[in-house]
Amino acid sequence: MEQRNERADRLAAAFEELSAAGFRQVVEPDPDVPRRRAYRRLRNRVVSSGIAAAVLVAVGGVSLVRPVAAPPPTDVIAPSPATDLPSFQPDTSAGPPVSESPTSVPSGSSTPSATPSTSLPAERPTSSRPTPKPTPTPTPTRYVDLSISAPRSLTLEPSDTAYTGTLDVTMGNAATRSYDAGDLIVVLPLEATISLKGTNIGGCFHQGQTDDVKTMTCTGDGPIPLGGTRSYQIAVTVNIAPGGPARTLTGFALTVRANVSGKFPPDRSPDDNTTRIDLKLPAS
Repeated sequence: MEQRNERADRLAAAFEELSAAGFRQVVEPDPDVPRRRAYRRLRNRVVSSGIAAAVLVAVGGVSLVRPVAAPPPTDVIAPSPATDLPSFQPDTSAGPPVSESPTSVPSGSSTPSATPSTSLPAERPTSSRPTPKPTPTPTPTRYVDLSISAPRSLTLEPSDTAYTGTLDVTMGNAATRSYDAGDLIVVLPLEATISLKGTNIGGCFHQGQTDDVKTMTCTGDGPIPLGGTRSYQIAVTVNIAPGGPARTLTGFALTVRANVSGKFPPDRSPDDNTTRIDLKLPAS
């Protein structure tokens, strides 16, 4: 009877020991489990890196590949066992993890260059034809160039009621263009008058006056031959009673211009188109 109880006690002790061992396996994980998982991850990473390098070599013919990582050290010290239940970590044994390292771009001629070419485009050959020059505006060869001359001063003689005299006037034509007629513009002091009788110069028309002078236009005697001259004698009268000291009247001027069908072409040298005469009244 005591032998039977002893066997029962040993069986109960064995069962209790087995139950305690099983409970320890549930509560306290195997300390080698983390190390085995770290080893499997490192092995899978090495294998995936080798596969990626082989693919690059097969596709792009790249001679430089990423070196295979060294095998894991054998003297890895296992971490101390956790007192709580371990946090869940996915098992990577089903397939290789995706490599986190960036895949190196294969070097070679297939990679496009980002630097633009600095070579300039070839210049187009210039044409051998000369550049046409603008045609210059032809200078007119026909022009008008009239002139008029007279003494710079004219001394008048006293009479019963006025002073009188005769002015010698010469007109010239140094132009290469003829004209219909010549107009004579006359400017006189208010006290003076002229007479064109015997000159073949046409009638005169009053144009206006100021406090000192008056202006009139007289039609010409006709065209003067090219390169020729024509002389006239114009009678001058100053309506001032003789007597007293000597005096000089200014403002007397004669201007000639060409008239072509009612138009007045510009003169080549207009400075000699006007002559001015001082009228001198002697003392009596």
